[in-house]
Amino acid sequence: MTDNRHSRKISVFTISDWAAERKFYGRFYQSQGFRDDKRITNDCGPASLASILNVFLFQDNLGDSPLEKEMIIRSSGFALWNRLPQWIPQVGGATAPWGMVKAFNRWSMQFNLKWQAERKSHARRAHVLENLLMGKPVSALKIWKTGGAHWINLVRYSSDKERLYFLDPNPYLQFLSEEKRLQSQTWEEFDDDWGRTNWWSKLLGIKNELITYSKIEK
Repeated sequence: MTDNRHSRKISVFTISDWAAERKFYGRFYQSQGFRDDKRITNDCGPASLASILNVFLFQDNLGDSPLEKEMIIRSSGFALWNRLPQWIPQVGGATAPWGMVKAFNRWSMQFNLKWQAERKSHARRAHVLENLLMGKPVSALKIWKTGGAHWINLVRYSSDKERLYFLDPNPYLQFLSEEKRLQSQTWEEFDDDWGRTNWWSKLLGIKNELITYSKIEK
């Protein structure tokens, strides 16, 4: 949405592997891209979907051909109410929480990934930390003071530093090395944006949006 400004499992990493973990996650970064007029696109949703799907595909040794943002946009079957058409001024390309869930589950089924996504609206801090401390990433929607919104994937929480670590599709990060693409914020910094509401979010019932991922029980 609008933003104007082989083979190791994830779970085996420990704090002593921090440098390796930063590089590991950095490899899954995807840029939401720039428009022809050099403005940032609203494709943070598809870019974040591609990133999180590739993490799970890699974990399950199914990621021989990583998904790209363009493929997510082209082949996810987004309906109008899931992702706004690109031709709409300012907000074109923005992806709704329910659109993120539907697209992830469609790709998961296609790849027999055995993971399912679920929207959790009006989520709380405990929901974020519970998932991260169990080694399960979550996708979160930030809402900017300027009125736009932005999807990111939270992947780690450091209790001693009170910091969240996340993959951000900010296109300027593509110029950094892999180990520098994993971003971090304090909980307070993250919550300022995650907990923000404005007129359109209130209209749509969007607040503290979280997409959680869980293994499908056999």
